[in-house]
Amino acid sequence: MVALRSYKVRILNFDAVERFLSLVLLMMITLPGWSQRLMQRKRPDIIPLEGQARRGGFYFAPGVTYTLPRGKNSEEEVYRSADTTYTATYDPNGRLGLYLEAGWFYATRDPVILDYWDVGLAYKNLRGSEAFESNYARADSVGTFSGEGDFAERFVTLHVNANKFFQVRDYQFIQLSLGANADYRIGSSYTVPLEPFTAQHAYPPDLIAQAHVKLGYGFKVTGKLLVIPAVETPVFSFVPQDEGFGRLQWFNSHYRPLILSVRFLFLRPRKGFDCPPPIKHKGQMKTYKQDGYHP
Repeated sequence: MVALRSYKVRILNFDAVERFLSLVLLMMITLPGWSQRLMQRKRPDIIPLEGQARRGGFYFAPGVTYTLPRGKNSEEEVYRSADTTYTATYDPNGRLGLYLEAGWFYATRDPVILDYWDVGLAYKNLRGSEAFESNYARADSVGTFSGEGDFAERFVTLHVNANKFFQVRDYQFIQLSLGANADYRIGSSYTVPLEPFTAQHAYPPDLIAQAHVKLGYGFKVTGKLLVIPAVETPVFSFVPQDEGFGRLQWFNSHYRPLILSVRFLFLRPRKGFDCPPPIKHKGQMKTYKQDGYHP
């Protein structure tokens, strides 16, 4: 049987994403100093610091996911015993999936290190496929096989993020986020590739725990609305055991989950500017000037 080869265009390249992660780590080191120099000229606050807004508010973020495969395929020896060998070339491909997120943010009292925290829930759909071409050799006989399988996973995700703004214009900023996510599988669908040996097939567990990084470029559209397009990817897996900066395995191949989303973050104006109640400190009654950081 002669196998037909198919050539597919990669949407993204795995090596490029690894370079992207290195760039993010470099930005984490260099951006604070660069931002401090940039802020020598006073810019308008992204989240008001003079009492105009409450510390907490709602956000939601629609988006898409993509399971980024490796950039290059090579033939692998899957099985060998005496005069029997089985070699295969696996061709993983990513697909787009749906992502929906909503949650609550909480602005920090002093945004020198962090501007705000957020915690939320999301629906995450991860999809992809894997094709293969293989040769089964026994003595002088050789058999050729080919096929393709696909997967679709549906998760509910709990996430938390620490977020920092680096203003580049009066109402534009880079957002760098570090966070963690716990994903619980609520459904899945597999079409398993029909190949002679499937011992290497593996799938993520029902519960996934990871650390992730997110990089976005945001805009303050109005006094009450921030819009932040961003890309997110895991950098380490606690569960399952990490196999390369947060990549996950389906069938015989590893994929890097990517999330491309647009966050709509709503600032809540304060209801008046009443001062907080007096506070007793060392036997003396003191009052504090309203600073906008009292919910």
